Amino acid sequence: MATVASEAGVLYGTTSAGSDGYGAVYQLAPPVVAGGTWTAANIHSFGPIPDGGGPEASLTVGQDAVFYGTTLCGGSAQPLCAIPGASGGCDTVFQLTPPTAPGGPWTETVLYSFMRQNGDGAFPFGPVVLAPNGILYGTSGYGGNAGSCNFYFATGCGTVFQLTPPAAPGGAWTETMLHNFSGENGDGAAPIGALALDSNGVLYGTTFFGGSADLGTVFAITP
Repeated sequence: MATVASEAGVLYGTTSAGSDGYGAVYQLAPPVVAGGTWTAANIHSFGPIPDGGGPEASLTVGQDAVFYGTTLCGGSAQPLCAIPGASGGCDTVFQLTPPTAPGGPWTETVLYSFMRQNGDGAFPFGPVVLAPNGILYGTSGYGGNAGSCNFYFATGCGTVFQLTPPAAPGGAWTETMLHNFSGENGDGAAPIGALALDSNGVLYGTTFFGGSADLGTVFAITP
């Protein structure tokens, strides 16, 4: 999985599996002396349900060293999106907050559990992107309200979603669906990569299927 670096040179990343089967977020601290050994530590181990599991995407860094990410299993929708051999659930967007004192535990919070019902998405393969106003944007590879895509473990052609933070700390984040892919009439399907956000608020991304040759698309979502 891709890693991100802090100002202190510490690397952070995700593993999709581990000894418990649910994956983890790790920290890799550089050596004190050049040429020395880097020090690895798990700062969060996922699972079991209703926590997420199987994070595939890189982390997104927010203010105050808070991390945001996505998981490919788990969440509160189990067994709506059960995959053979996985823990079920339609997956999550999570937040990981650093400890208040050095050496203390990190705090993981599930911000949203995908439901794959009523047009909601499922299986966010890519990371989220963080806007300056604190809103998160991302894609789900499947789900949505299109009936033209039917995969062996999920239906729907995928979505672009927005997660708005609560007005008061501890409240619920609000999901808004920005686009439901159809895979028809040139539209894409199965967006599994990362989004890019420009200074005008336009989102850019790619789809795995769809388009005029059904070989995928590059798309823009304009506010």
